[in-house]
Amino acid sequence: MNAGIWIGIIGGIIGLIVGITAVVATAGESGIYIGAGMLLVFGGMFYLFYRLFFKPMINANRLQKTGISSKAKILEVKDTGVTINDNPQVKLMLEVKNIFGQKYTTSCRVLVSRINPGAYQPGMEIPVKIDPKNELNVVIDFSGGSQNY
Repeated sequence: MNAGIWIGIIGGIIGLIVGITAVVATAGESGIYIGAGMLLVFGGMFYLFYRLFFKPMINANRLQKTGISSKAKILEVKDTGVTINDNPQVKLMLEVKNIFGQKYTTSCRVLVSRINPGAYQPGMEIPVKIDPKNELNVVIDFSGGSQNY
């Protein structure tokens, strides 16, 4: 992840702490309850954003660097109903072959360019990166540097 994302996350946490401290310091006895409410609401929102947006990005970046290269065959392509900048997100059901030659099925989500909607079709083989700690955790290897197994 780039430095801008970390600056935003850290800045948000600092802002939340400063805001709660200001409320508690200026509102007297009721400030503790207001501060606790702020912590609950905004802390919950931060956690939700982290789980939905930041954690998948961190995971994908980690796997692009440290994942095991392999190939996967696309078994099925499903629309998730999510679009980002008019680009649909699809869920790919993959048959992955690990380094021991064993085949197993897993899934991953990927954005598809609206200019190239047929980029992922059943039967295609694509390069993937496999998490060494959890082989069901797979991301598409966009560097294309996968080895054949």
